[in-house]
Amino acid sequence: MEEHLGGQVAIQCDHGGMVGQGRTVLVVEDDRLTLGLLAEILTQAGFVVGAAGSAAQAQVMWNRMDPDAVVLDVDLGPGVNGFDLADAFLAQTPSLAVLFLSNLPDARFAGRNPASLPKGVGYVRKDQISEPMVLVVALDGVLRGSLPNTPRQDLDPGRPMAELSRTQIEVLRMVALGMSNQQIAAERGTSTRAVRNVLSRSMVLIGVDITDEGNARVVAAREFIRAAGLPNSP
Repeated sequence: MEEHLGGQVAIQCDHGGMVGQGRTVLVVEDDRLTLGLLAEILTQAGFVVGAAGSAAQAQVMWNRMDPDAVVLDVDLGPGVNGFDLADAFLAQTPSLAVLFLSNLPDARFAGRNPASLPKGVGYVRKDQISEPMVLVVALDGVLRGSLPNTPRQDLDPGRPMAELSRTQIEVLRMVALGMSNQQIAAERGTSTRAVRNVLSRSMVLIGVDITDEGNARVVAAREFIRAAGLPNSP
């Protein structure tokens, strides 16, 4: 339930109490505007919120708060990502509720095997949040350990590039970075022929015309950037 009060949104349970009920949550997001909005939404829902704009700040806040839950952006810039933080936090507190909130369609885009994500975590794509209650319900679901209410949008068969393998996603990522087949082969410890084969199959699966190799690489890179929700995508 949402009540609009003076331009703000007070989010309540059906029984009238606040959804958060004073539970503590650490929000980690490197975009300051998004971080502020997330913190405001969860505070209005009754959560006690700590906000961190980087992995380093998250570690400091974690030690101060000992939170019941964490909401983690996956892409935090160079170095430690949201998956790494979740692993570290869960090693200390196995009962921690974890909700990933990301532009990335799934873990493959961050070089992670989706099957390796901890059990019970939630995953919400930022472009799928249409209203504040989506975030609040998702967080409440992971806190309660309620599988029907725990979103795993990273497993949605309709997500971008769902048909590609982790290897195909990784090769497309390298193409989007401007790497040549030779550079990709060296990075992955394989042959340029193998890279060409992976790239050709990937292009066919995402509907790129491979008859013009140069243009096909540009289109494939553009499609990867768009699918990953990266800034300045065409």
